[in-house]
Amino acid sequence: MEVENFVSRTLELLQEEREAEIEETRRLQENISLKHLQDKGVCLLKLQIGNQRTGLYGRLLIVLEPRKSIGASVLPSNSFGPGDIVGLYESEGCSQRCQLGTGVVTRVTQSSIAVAFDESQDGLNLDSDGLFNIMKVANDVTYRRLTRALNSLNGYSSGPASHLISVLFGYSQPTEFLQQNDLEFYNTGLDKSQREAVTFALRQKDLAVIHGPPGTGKTTTVVEVIQQAVKQGNKVLCCAPSNVAVDNLVERLAQGKVKVLRLGHPARLLDTIQQHSLDAILARSDTNDIRTDIRRDMDKVFVSDG
Repeated sequence: MEVENFVSRTLELLQEEREAEIEETRRLQENISLKHLQDKGVCLLKLQIGNQRTGLYGRLLIVLEPRKSIGASVLPSNSFGPGDIVGLYESEGCSQRCQLGTGVVTRVTQSSIAVAFDESQDGLNLDSDGLFNIMKVANDVTYRRLTRALNSLNGYSSGPASHLISVLFGYSQPTEFLQQNDLEFYNTGLDKSQREAVTFALRQKDLAVIHGPPGTGKTTTVVEVIQQAVKQGNKVLCCAPSNVAVDNLVERLAQGKVKVLRLGHPARLLDTIQQHSLDAILARSDTNDIRTDIRRDMDKVFVSDG
Protein backbone atom coordinates (compact mmCIF):
# COMPACT_ATOMS: atom_id res chain seq x y z
CA MET A 1 0.00 0.00 0.00
CA GLU A 2 1.22 3.48 -0.84
CA VAL A 3 2.07 5.61 2.20
CA GLU A 4 -0.24 8.41 1.04
CA ASN A 5 -3.20 6.03 0.63
CA PHE A 6 -2.55 4.45 4.04
CA VAL A 7 -2.39 7.83 5.78
CA SER A 8 -5.47 9.16 3.99
CA ARG A 9 -7.60 6.11 4.80
CA THR A 10 -6.40 5.86 8.40
CA LEU A 11 -7.12 9.56 8.99
CA GLU A 12 -10.65 9.04 7.67
CA LEU A 13 -11.25 6.11 10.01
CA LEU A 14 -9.71 7.98 12.94
CA GLN A 15 -11.99 10.95 12.29
CA GLU A 16 -15.05 8.67 12.16
CA GLU A 17 -14.05 7.07 15.46
CA ARG A 18 -13.50 10.47 17.07
CA GLU A 19 -16.84 11.81 15.82
CA ALA A 20 -18.59 8.72 17.18
CA GLU A 21 -17.02 9.29 20.60
CA ILE A 22 -18.04 12.94 20.62
CA GLU A 23 -21.58 12.07 19.48
CA GLU A 24 -21.89 9.44 22.21
CA THR A 25 -20.77 11.94 24.84
CA ARG A 26 -23.15 14.59 23.45
CA ARG A 27 -26.03 12.11 23.40
CA LEU A 28 -25.42 11.18 27.01
CA GLN A 29 -25.19 14.81 28.08
CA GLU A 30 -28.32 15.96 26.23
CA ASN A 31 -30.67 12.98 26.36
CA ILE A 32 -29.95 11.35 29.69
CA SER A 33 -30.55 13.05 33.00
CA LEU A 34 -27.59 13.80 35.25
CA LYS A 35 -29.11 11.56 37.90
CA HIS A 36 -29.23 8.66 35.41
CA LEU A 37 -25.62 9.34 34.36
CA GLN A 38 -24.61 9.16 38.01
CA ASP A 39 -26.54 5.89 38.37
CA LYS A 40 -24.57 4.55 35.36
CA GLY A 41 -21.35 5.41 37.21
CA VAL A 42 -19.91 7.86 34.65
CA CYS A 43 -20.81 11.05 36.49
CA LEU A 44 -20.62 12.38 40.07
CA LEU A 45 -22.82 15.30 41.06
CA LYS A 46 -22.66 18.21 43.49
CA LEU A 47 -19.24 17.56 44.98
CA GLN A 48 -17.42 20.07 47.12
CA ILE A 49 -13.71 20.80 47.33
CA GLY A 50 -12.21 18.99 50.30
CA ASN A 51 -8.64 20.01 49.60
CA GLN A 52 -6.55 21.63 46.89
CA ARG A 53 -2.80 21.85 46.66
CA THR A 54 0.08 21.47 44.27
CA GLY A 55 0.93 17.82 43.83
CA LEU A 56 2.14 15.29 41.28
CA TYR A 57 5.24 17.38 40.54
CA GLY A 58 3.62 20.81 40.36
CA ARG A 59 0.16 20.02 39.00
CA LEU A 60 -2.92 21.37 40.75
CA LEU A 61 -4.41 18.50 42.77
CA ILE A 62 -8.04 18.87 43.84
CA VAL A 63 -9.82 16.45 46.17
CA LEU A 64 -13.59 16.38 45.69
CA GLU A 65 -15.99 15.01 48.30
CA PRO A 66 -19.77 14.62 48.78
CA ARG A 67 -21.55 17.56 50.38
CA LYS A 68 -21.20 17.39 54.13
CA SER A 69 -24.53 19.20 54.53
CA ILE A 70 -26.50 16.19 53.24
CA GLY A 71 -24.85 13.88 55.76
CA ALA A 72 -23.61 11.27 53.26
CA SER A 73 -19.84 10.92 53.35
CA VAL A 74 -19.64 8.11 50.77
CA LEU A 75 -19.51 8.62 47.01
CA PRO A 76 -22.23 6.93 44.95
CA SER A 77 -21.21 3.71 43.20
CA ASN A 78 -19.10 4.67 40.18
CA SER A 79 -16.62 3.44 37.59
CA PHE A 80 -13.95 6.12 38.07
CA GLY A 81 -10.36 4.96 38.49
CA PRO A 82 -6.79 6.33 38.39
CA GLY A 83 -5.84 7.46 34.90
CA ASP A 84 -9.38 8.32 33.75
CA ILE A 85 -9.74 11.65 31.98
CA VAL A 86 -12.61 13.69 33.45
CA GLY A 87 -14.30 16.99 32.86
CA LEU A 88 -14.96 19.34 35.77
CA TYR A 89 -18.26 21.22 35.48
CA GLU A 90 -20.35 23.77 37.31
CA SER A 91 -23.13 22.19 39.34
CA GLU A 92 -25.77 23.31 36.81
CA GLY A 93 -24.86 20.51 34.41
CA CYS A 94 -22.28 18.61 32.38
CA SER A 95 -22.58 20.43 29.06
CA GLN A 96 -19.67 21.99 27.21
CA ARG A 97 -20.67 25.50 28.30
CA CYS A 98 -20.50 24.43 31.95
CA GLN A 99 -17.07 22.81 31.67
CA LEU A 100 -14.35 24.43 33.77
CA GLY A 101 -11.45 22.20 32.79
CA THR A 102 -10.23 18.64 32.27
CA GLY A 103 -7.94 16.57 34.48
CA VAL A 104 -6.72 13.08 35.25
CA VAL A 105 -8.00 11.04 38.19
CA THR A 106 -5.15 10.17 40.56
CA ARG A 107 -6.96 8.42 43.41
CA VAL A 108 -10.45 7.22 44.29
CA THR A 109 -11.69 6.21 47.75
CA GLN A 110 -15.17 5.57 49.10
CA SER A 111 -15.39 9.15 50.28
CA SER A 112 -13.36 11.22 47.79
CA ILE A 113 -11.88 11.47 44.32
CA ALA A 114 -8.61 13.31 43.57
CA VAL A 115 -8.03 14.92 40.17
CA ALA A 116 -4.82 16.46 38.81
CA PHE A 117 -5.13 19.52 36.55
CA ASP A 118 -2.45 21.12 34.43
CA GLU A 119 -4.32 24.41 34.56
CA SER A 120 -3.23 26.96 37.14
CA GLN A 121 -5.43 27.93 40.06
CA ASP A 122 -6.25 31.22 38.36
CA GLY A 123 -7.07 29.40 35.14
CA LEU A 124 -9.65 27.19 36.85
CA ASN A 125 -10.96 29.99 39.07
CA LEU A 126 -12.76 27.65 41.47
CA ASP A 127 -14.96 28.75 44.31
CA SER A 128 -13.87 26.79 47.37
CA ASP A 129 -17.45 26.91 48.68
CA GLY A 130 -19.03 25.93 45.35
CA LEU A 131 -20.44 22.64 44.12
CA PHE A 132 -19.12 20.80 41.08
CA ASN A 133 -19.87 17.83 38.82
CA ILE A 134 -17.33 15.54 37.19
CA MET A 135 -17.86 13.25 34.21
CA LYS A 136 -15.72 10.94 32.11
CA VAL A 137 -14.85 12.52 28.76
CA ALA A 138 -13.44 11.28 25.45
CA ASN A 139 -9.65 11.33 25.28
CA ASP A 140 -8.78 14.12 22.85
CA VAL A 141 -5.04 13.81 23.55
CA THR A 142 -4.76 10.39 21.89
CA TYR A 143 -6.67 11.57 18.82
CA ARG A 144 -4.45 14.64 18.36
CA ARG A 145 -1.26 12.61 18.77
CA LEU A 146 -2.35 9.97 16.26
CA THR A 147 -3.35 12.65 13.75
CA ARG A 148 -0.05 14.47 14.14
CA ALA A 149 1.93 11.25 13.73
CA LEU A 150 0.05 10.25 10.58
CA ASN A 151 0.54 13.68 9.01
CA SER A 152 4.25 13.50 9.84
CA LEU A 153 4.44 10.09 8.17
CA ASN A 154 2.79 11.43 5.04
CA GLY A 155 5.35 14.20 4.68
CA TYR A 156 8.40 12.18 5.70
CA SER A 157 10.92 12.19 2.86
CA SER A 158 14.35 11.81 4.41
CA GLY A 159 15.80 11.08 7.82
CA PRO A 160 16.73 8.19 10.10
CA ALA A 161 13.32 6.48 9.70
CA SER A 162 13.26 6.54 5.88
CA HIS A 163 14.59 3.02 5.40
CA LEU A 164 12.34 1.57 8.12
CA ILE A 165 9.26 3.14 6.51
CA SER A 166 10.35 1.66 3.19
CA VAL A 167 10.62 -1.79 4.78
CA LEU A 168 7.28 -1.54 6.61
CA PHE A 169 5.43 -0.61 3.41
CA GLY A 170 7.12 -3.30 1.35
CA TYR A 171 9.31 -1.08 -0.82
CA SER A 172 12.53 -2.63 0.55
CA GLN A 173 13.55 -5.96 2.05
CA PRO A 174 14.61 -6.11 5.72
CA THR A 175 18.31 -6.67 6.32
CA GLU A 176 20.44 -8.37 8.97
CA PHE A 177 23.77 -7.68 10.62
CA LEU A 178 26.46 -9.80 9.00
CA GLN A 179 27.83 -11.13 12.28
CA GLN A 180 26.38 -11.51 15.75
CA ASN A 181 28.57 -12.33 18.74
CA ASP A 182 27.55 -15.13 21.09
CA LEU A 183 25.28 -13.78 23.82
CA GLU A 184 25.66 -14.12 27.56
CA PHE A 185 22.05 -14.04 28.66
CA TYR A 186 21.00 -12.00 31.68
CA ASN A 187 18.02 -14.27 32.29
CA THR A 188 19.38 -17.79 32.56
CA GLY A 189 15.85 -19.16 32.82
CA LEU A 190 14.97 -18.49 29.17
CA ASP A 191 13.96 -21.58 27.25
CA LYS A 192 15.32 -22.55 23.83
CA SER A 193 12.65 -20.71 21.80
CA GLN A 194 13.08 -17.53 23.86
CA ARG A 195 16.86 -17.57 23.42
CA GLU A 196 16.40 -18.06 19.69
CA ALA A 197 13.95 -15.16 19.58
CA VAL A 198 16.41 -12.86 21.40
CA THR A 199 19.23 -13.81 19.05
CA PHE A 200 16.99 -13.34 16.01
CA ALA A 201 15.77 -9.91 17.16
CA LEU A 202 19.26 -8.59 17.83
CA ARG A 203 20.44 -9.80 14.43
CA GLN A 204 17.87 -7.69 12.56
CA LYS A 205 18.77 -4.21 11.38
CA ASP A 206 15.22 -3.06 10.70
CA LEU A 207 12.43 -5.17 12.11
CA ALA A 208 11.80 -8.30 14.19
CA VAL A 209 8.46 -9.82 15.19
CA ILE A 210 8.17 -12.00 18.30
CA HIS A 211 4.76 -13.66 18.53
CA GLY A 212 3.04 -16.33 20.55
CA PRO A 213 -0.06 -17.08 22.65
CA PRO A 214 -0.62 -15.35 26.00
CA GLY A 215 1.60 -16.58 28.80
CA THR A 216 4.42 -17.85 26.59
CA GLY A 217 6.99 -15.34 27.83
CA LYS A 218 6.98 -12.66 25.14
CA THR A 219 7.47 -9.80 27.62
CA THR A 220 10.30 -11.72 29.33
CA THR A 221 11.92 -12.17 25.92
CA VAL A 222 11.55 -8.49 25.01
CA VAL A 223 13.12 -7.47 28.34
CA GLU A 224 16.15 -9.62 27.50
CA VAL A 225 16.36 -8.05 24.02
CA ILE A 226 16.36 -4.56 25.59
CA GLN A 227 19.02 -5.49 28.15
CA GLN A 228 21.25 -6.93 25.44
CA ALA A 229 20.76 -3.86 23.23
CA VAL A 230 21.69 -1.55 26.13
CA LYS A 231 24.75 -3.70 26.81
CA GLN A 232 25.79 -3.12 23.20
CA GLY A 233 25.65 0.63 23.79
CA ASN A 234 22.26 1.32 22.19
CA LYS A 235 19.56 3.65 23.46
CA VAL A 236 16.13 2.00 23.38
CA LEU A 237 12.67 3.57 23.06
CA CYS A 238 9.93 1.21 24.30
CA CYS A 239 6.26 1.65 23.41
CA ALA A 240 3.18 -0.47 24.11
CA PRO A 241 -0.60 -0.28 23.53
CA SER A 242 -1.38 0.53 27.17
CA ASN A 243 0.10 2.30 30.19
CA VAL A 244 0.03 -0.94 32.18
CA ALA A 245 2.07 -2.75 29.51
CA VAL A 246 4.72 -0.02 29.55
CA ASP A 247 4.77 0.00 33.35
CA ASN A 248 5.28 -3.77 33.30
CA LEU A 249 8.37 -3.32 31.12
CA VAL A 250 9.68 -0.57 33.42
CA GLU A 251 9.32 -2.82 36.48
CA ARG A 252 11.12 -5.71 34.79
CA LEU A 253 13.93 -3.52 33.46
CA ALA A 254 14.41 -1.72 36.78
CA GLN A 255 14.85 -5.09 38.48
CA GLY A 256 17.63 -5.77 35.98
CA LYS A 257 19.38 -2.53 36.99
CA VAL A 258 18.76 -0.90 33.62
CA LYS A 259 18.59 2.90 33.70
CA VAL A 260 14.95 3.66 32.83
CA LEU A 261 13.08 6.89 32.12
CA ARG A 262 9.25 6.55 32.04
CA LEU A 263 7.44 9.18 30.00
CA GLY A 264 3.77 9.93 30.60
CA HIS A 265 1.37 11.67 32.98
CA PRO A 266 2.30 10.54 36.52
CA ALA A 267 -1.37 10.01 37.40
CA ARG A 268 -1.54 7.23 34.83
CA LEU A 269 1.51 5.32 36.09
CA LEU A 270 1.65 2.54 38.66
CA ASP A 271 2.83 3.70 42.09
CA THR A 272 5.68 1.18 42.00
CA ILE A 273 7.36 2.88 39.03
CA GLN A 274 6.67 6.53 39.91
CA GLN A 275 10.33 6.98 40.84
CA HIS A 276 11.30 6.34 37.21
CA SER A 277 8.94 8.97 35.74
CA LEU A 278 10.31 12.10 34.10
CA ASP A 279 8.58 14.28 36.70
CA ALA A 280 10.15 12.34 39.58
CA ILE A 281 13.63 12.54 38.05
CA LEU A 282 13.26 16.29 37.53
CA ALA A 283 12.06 16.59 41.14
CA ARG A 284 15.36 15.05 42.26
CA SER A 285 17.39 17.55 40.24
CA ASP A 286 19.44 20.40 41.65
CA THR A 287 16.67 22.96 41.08
CA ASN A 288 14.07 21.01 43.05
CA ASP A 289 14.53 23.10 46.22
CA ILE A 290 13.41 26.20 44.34
CA ARG A 291 10.32 24.44 42.99
CA THR A 292 9.53 23.06 46.45
CA ASP A 293 9.58 26.57 47.96
CA ILE A 294 7.29 27.87 45.21
CA ARG A 295 4.81 25.03 45.72
CA ARG A 296 4.83 25.59 49.49
CA ASP A 297 3.96 29.25 48.94
CA MET A 298 1.18 28.25 46.52
CA ASP A 299 -0.30 25.81 49.03
CA LYS A 300 -0.34 28.54 51.70
CA VAL A 301 -2.27 30.78 49.32
CA PHE A 302 -4.79 27.99 48.62
CA VAL A 303 -5.35 27.48 52.36
CA SER A 304 -5.72 31.19 53.09
CA ASP A 305 -8.16 31.66 50.19
CA GLY A 306 -10.23 28.72 51.43
